[in-house]
Amino acid sequence: MPSDNEKCADPAHDEAATGCRLATLRKRSQIDFEIEFFERILSRDPNYVEVLMNLGDLFTRKGCHRRALQADLRLARLRPTNAEVFYNLACSYALLNHKSEAIAALRRAVRLGFTGIDHLLSDPDLESVRTHPEFQRLISQLAGLPGTQHIL
Repeated sequence: MPSDNEKCADPAHDEAATGCRLATLRKRSQIDFEIEFFERILSRDPNYVEVLMNLGDLFTRKGCHRRALQADLRLARLRPTNAEVFYNLACSYALLNHKSEAIAALRRAVRLGFTGIDHLLSDPDLESVRTHPEFQRLISQLAGLPGTQHIL
């Protein structure tokens, strides 16, 4: 099993990626291919929001949570009023066990319009914060809001 450093290596600085391109491409997973593709786009346009969102998702799926957090932090600076961006930021923090930061990002997502209680309660990325008292308080507050999306 590859270490976090190996599986989350930056292909632009990966010696294997600069070797024989065909052999390298055959060894790479689809996620690695997509990460490299989006990183090349991002090198040309560092503020390309859709590319950053895709990279954050790909890094999370690959288990590269620190890299996902970096993408989400950039997105939060670029889209400070987007509830989805702050929800994803909360997930990245939670996956790194940064509970206080995760709760703060969730609170911001709710202030910006996020209302999906069921999603909060079922998203595996938020597992580390579900027992946190502030998470429970946030759920209680959401349950009382009109238009909140949940099944009773």
